Amino acid sequence: MLIDKPVGWTSHDVVAAVRRQLGTRSVGHAGTLDPFATGLLVVLVGRATRLARFVEAGVKSYEATVRLGVATDTDDATGTPVATVEPDVWPTRDALLTAAAALEGPQQQRPPAYS
Repeated sequence: MLIDKPVGWTSHDVVAAVRRQLGTRSVGHAGTLDPFATGLLVVLVGRATRLARFVEAGVKSYEATVRLGVATDTDDATGTPVATVEPDVWPTRDALLTAAAALEGPQQQRPPAYS
């Protein structure tokens, strides 16, 4: 099942709702979305739960909104700002696109302070 997870729900909340609606315990999800994130959550039911590792290995894409100049205690928008920067000159659109392009492809990621 492909479920558009709303803000405020955890991936586990979605699985619990599917379990209740379908009357089965055999429900799982491929990947996890933070409660503040929205997006497509792949939910597997019954024997399909065995396929989770293959679904998770598939190609993924993400869309995000970035706020420059603010750091939070949780490394995300839900945290309390701990530092702000107001540079004399902000990066150009081209500089931002170049920086974003460097993030495409496989990445080693540091877990956030809060997750």
